[in-house]
Amino acid sequence: MAKKRSKTSKKTNRRSKKRTVRVAMIGAGGMANAVHYPSLASFDDVTIAGICDIDEGRLTETADKYSIEKRYTDYRRMIDEVAPDGVYAVGPPHIMYDIWVWLLQQGLNIYTEKPMGMSFHQARMLAYLAEEHGCITQVSFQRRNSPLLVKMRKACLARGPIVHAICEFHKCNLVPYTGSSGFMIDDAIHAIDTVRWMCGGEVVDVQSRTKRACVPDINWIHADIEFDTGAIGFVQVNMSSGRRVFRVQMHAPGISTDAEVEGKAYLYKDNNYHGDVFDTKEVAGSDENYVFGGFQSKNREFIDSLKTGKTVCSSPYSDAIKTMEVADIILAQSILSGI
Repeated sequence: MAKKRSKTSKKTNRRSKKRTVRVAMIGAGGMANAVHYPSLASFDDVTIAGICDIDEGRLTETADKYSIEKRYTDYRRMIDEVAPDGVYAVGPPHIMYDIWVWLLQQGLNIYTEKPMGMSFHQARMLAYLAEEHGCITQVSFQRRNSPLLVKMRKACLARGPIVHAICEFHKCNLVPYTGSSGFMIDDAIHAIDTVRWMCGGEVVDVQSRTKRACVPDINWIHADIEFDTGAIGFVQVNMSSGRRVFRVQMHAPGISTDAEVEGKAYLYKDNNYHGDVFDTKEVAGSDENYVFGGFQSKNREFIDSLKTGKTVCSSPYSDAIKTMEVADIILAQSILSGI
């Protein structure tokens, strides 16, 4: 059993002086290998000190690829022997929730994928434990870190506050969504979080409509979200559409942007119909999805927080729970409307 980590100032001071951060990895699945391992491998101040997965084939393949010496099928043993600065625990919430709880109870800093649990209750408990044990946390809401969207939002805010923003997330998947969390929590939550980030401030009202288009589960969502900044955000999600698209609009005084995260953005100013065009890969300086998709930047925030002992994460549990709450409100409204 790993010993519980204490929250001492000495520990923080020691960590801030380290040049290299030691992380342990729980999970060697598709998402982790697609974006998180390559992100960490791109940093010269990070060492992957240990890796754990119950699938020994995936474990060996990933460990060999990234030259990770210490390999485990028991994550508690790994934590006890490796004593990392932070832990990546990447996997679906119905498998990972108890692991996340245990890690937080040990006072460990953790990076997790979305969603933040299977329900708002689980999200609330994770946020509580992180606060109780002083843990640095990050949820991988990477659209906040898309170099293209960051650039567009900065340009709009230079003219004034965001008046309204729209996020569309569509897919062509006309089959029942049999995943344990449901479409709202697994996918639509990205659009909700992106609208929260674009508009800023705190949510003060949510009005929504949902549908079941050709399937027994909710796969069409529209929500109007009002913020205390005065901004209005619109979430539009459809899993029965013609193709995958993640598109946003941001509108501020005299300026607006229309951007597809995995493609191009158009920035319009002062009634100029032509606008300026930006390519997501050119803005990011890379054609690697983990870079232009925002994952590398999201990982960098977590690593920098571990180095200094002060969180600079844009999606700590204390913020990510607010996105989960909006999703829960939309689900509750769907029940009340008889959907």
